[in-house]
Amino acid sequence: MNLEKINIRPCKPNDVNEATPLMYSSGPEAFRYVFSISEKNQVLSFLSYAFQNGNGEFGYKDHFIAESNGVTLGLVGYRKSNDNLKYTVVAAKQIFSYFGFINGLKVITRGLTFEKTVPPPKKGLICLHNFAVNEESRGMGIGSKMIDFIIAKAKTDNYNGLCLDVAATNPKAKQLYLKKGFKVVSIKEANLKNKYGTVCGHETLTLYF
Repeated sequence: MNLEKINIRPCKPNDVNEATPLMYSSGPEAFRYVFSISEKNQVLSFLSYAFQNGNGEFGYKDHFIAESNGVTLGLVGYRKSNDNLKYTVVAAKQIFSYFGFINGLKVITRGLTFEKTVPPPKKGLICLHNFAVNEESRGMGIGSKMIDFIIAKAKTDNYNGLCLDVAATNPKAKQLYLKKGFKVVSIKEANLKNKYGTVCGHETLTLYF
């Protein structure tokens, strides 16, 4: 694949059908652990709702799509750590709006438990998250190009660096991050499990400019 022909652009609401499965694929077990209450794939419906809402860590406004000849190849989230409180408020509103009060409390409780393993980013950093490349397009340098794009944007926005979390079950992704210059700064063990999903150990990596 000619990487020069890949365009990385801000997401739009009508990208939902391509973006939602990619976002889910970035951590399906963890997503189900937090957001699937009544059935296994409920999380996909919630992510679709939150993406189209626009705001927050799942909204289209803070995501970018990589595409070539009209075909979506990858997705990456650009979370501003200086807006952590804003993200929390938006997430709570979206969760209660979608799930209702009782189930919303269940989701928030699970989310807080998950954050003990994958905490919000520290101030001054951009969190690279919800990062995925289509399975058939992997190994072609697309992920590396998307990281370069986020690095350049973060520098333009005057941030000090990037951070991300990678699951212990995803060594290929970790290898890419290390190759791009990220360093492991913390390792957290976890063994969370419910009816629909699990959360394994995660490592936090940072890249300072």
